[in-house]
Amino acid sequence: MPLGSSPPPDDFFASFVEECADPVVSLDEAGTILYANPAAEAALGYEPTELRGRTLASLVASETADERTRSVRERLAEVEGLPDRGSVSVPVRHADGHTVTFSVRFHEHAPGGDTEGRDGGDSPDAAGAGPDAVYTGIFRDGVEEVGGAVTETFRNLVEHAGHAIYVTDADGTIEYVNPAFTDHTGYDVDEALGETPAILNSGEMPDEYFDTLWSTLRDGEVWEEEIVDRRHDGELYHAHQTIAPVADDDGEVSRFVAIQTDITDRKAAMGRLKQYRDVVERLDDPVLLQNRDGEFELLNEAVSEFAGVDRETLYGTDEFAFMDTETAAEVDERRRSVLDAEEMVEYEVSPTFPESGREATFSTQRYPYYDADGELAGTFAICRNVTDRKERERDLERYERAINGATDLIAAVDRDGRLLFANPQYREYHGLGDSDVTDLTLADVVPADSYEDVERQVERALRGESVEYRTTRTHPTRGRRTFDVRYYPLGSPDDGEPAGVVGVLRDVTDSENRARQLRVVDRILQHNLRNALTVVRGRAEQIAAGNVDSADAAEYVLSRADDLLETSEKAHHITEVLSDAPETEPVDVGRIAREVVTARTEEFPHATIAASTPEDGVATASATSWLSRAMNELVRNAVEHHDRDRPTVTVSVEARPDGVEIRVEDDGPGLTGMNRDVLVDGTAVDALYHGSGLGLWLVYWVVQQSGGSAAVADAEPRGTVVTLTFPRADD
Repeated sequence: MPLGSSPPPDDFFASFVEECADPVVSLDEAGTILYANPAAEAALGYEPTELRGRTLASLVASETADERTRSVRERLAEVEGLPDRGSVSVPVRHADGHTVTFSVRFHEHAPGGDTEGRDGGDSPDAAGAGPDAVYTGIFRDGVEEVGGAVTETFRNLVEHAGHAIYVTDADGTIEYVNPAFTDHTGYDVDEALGETPAILNSGEMPDEYFDTLWSTLRDGEVWEEEIVDRRHDGELYHAHQTIAPVADDDGEVSRFVAIQTDITDRKAAMGRLKQYRDVVERLDDPVLLQNRDGEFELLNEAVSEFAGVDRETLYGTDEFAFMDTETAAEVDERRRSVLDAEEMVEYEVSPTFPESGREATFSTQRYPYYDADGELAGTFAICRNVTDRKERERDLERYERAINGATDLIAAVDRDGRLLFANPQYREYHGLGDSDVTDLTLADVVPADSYEDVERQVERALRGESVEYRTTRTHPTRGRRTFDVRYYPLGSPDDGEPAGVVGVLRDVTDSENRARQLRVVDRILQHNLRNALTVVRGRAEQIAAGNVDSADAAEYVLSRADDLLETSEKAHHITEVLSDAPETEPVDVGRIAREVVTARTEEFPHATIAASTPEDGVATASATSWLSRAMNELVRNAVEHHDRDRPTVTVSVEARPDGVEIRVEDDGPGLTGMNRDVLVDGTAVDALYHGSGLGLWLVYWVVQQSGGSAAVADAEPRGTVVTLTFPRADD
């Protein structure tokens, strides 16, 4: 009701308000004071007439923190919603300058006495013409804050504290929160005031926790424990919480003051520390921390086990206390280098431990570590036991040397036919160079005409069989080669089905050729030489008995002796060819052909021997240095076994894209089937009964050593064409 007007119609309620010991203030919709009872003067220092027309918000003490002042003033400015906000903590500036904080609950009622939204109490109406609604509040539990430096100091401490502080009344309604409360919980001042600490309840704490809390506080004792609360955004946080009861002048608990310290990060750090400690203790590898003087400050159990010394005994000592002196000195030097450079170092050491009698190799990483102030405090090291790995590496190195040093071709493939490794000999034979072979498959390496057979044999090995067989393959430059092949299953780590196949290919071409040479020479000795010597012996006996013309007989013996010498020479040449390593070199075939034709023309003047060759350097083949002897043998064979008085032989050389071709064409009676077999594939050993065939064997082996091929065809209208093909030197 207006100040200075008559009391309300109801004398009882009027006298109650007038005599109430708590200040009672009524506001209009704009928050302007319409009425103040006499108790307001005693509590606030203002006469009722001085309060009329002022807004309650203007009485809020300005010395409070900006955030709190803003929140309270905003709450009082929105008068219409005040009754729904419960108790409001209002710091009012007393007329003499100090601050009194009240807990106020507002009630809305209509002028003239009709109430709305009363909460079990009465408030004076503002009778007569005036506002549509009146908001009356009773100011209770005023806490006087004495002015002066001490009060301001305490206020600043609370407002600027890093800990979340809140104050509740005896029923647990929050009356005050400091800025740190907002920072920690996410609740603004206006969201927290009038609520209870239940807004922070995370549901993580058992009911027994809160039962004990309230029991402690009701006994007037301080509660101090950790709690898991929930922030405004739903995030859980850990806090160390202290709650103290505050007694009034009568010794009754009137308020509670709570202080929360957010320890979420600390709890997380403690959890991580425990995890790290558990991990470190479970490690089989030694972990140790030393101060700047090298003294151990932390050791895990693995250090003690290797050292054979209790780790408690090792604290305060250094490496020299449990390992050999030489290694300890090396470790000490490494530790000092970390302190000097403040950088991690990595090294390997192989100490012996006298107390335990153990030896081991460790791959160590040593780091600098710093104290809480960022000062270099020492080093810590993680020592990985690599003894077994080093032994495996040594075994692997020995195996690798053996495999790489072998003359055999060795490679391995996985179950999908992808190469796992290949030794240098395998790489060189297949032209793989030093590139990574793990991107290749068998189909990329093995020639197409051999792949099907290889794949079939590999499949057998993948089924767990050991496979051995002999095969021949044609190399681009080495020609036809003979291999003894062995495939072995490659064991898997889990002892299951084979993980792949190891192949060992032994080139037995040379030994096979030598064996064939022995068979050829043996055949010659059994037939050609023995028959010839038998005839020579018979003639010699006739000469001795005087039964024949000695001159004719001697001439015949000389002729047969020359044949035997020629056969012996050819056998010697074959032995030389087969005893030499099959090394090829660039050979100018055109130039050699011209030299051979010139020499054989002089040897056989009755024959017509011609050459058709390109200029020097045009037809350069990759062949052995014995190529000239092979060409000589073909020309001589064509002339010597001709059936006419004037043989004709033509030697032509042509450089083709895929190789260098030599054609020796004659017009003689042609080669027998036996001699053809000798030239093409060397298969006529058992049919060799004359020394002339030995020369063709020489040609065959020269072609094979050079990686070439031979073909025999009939010439028209008569004669033979022998074609030798060799790889180009530039290929």
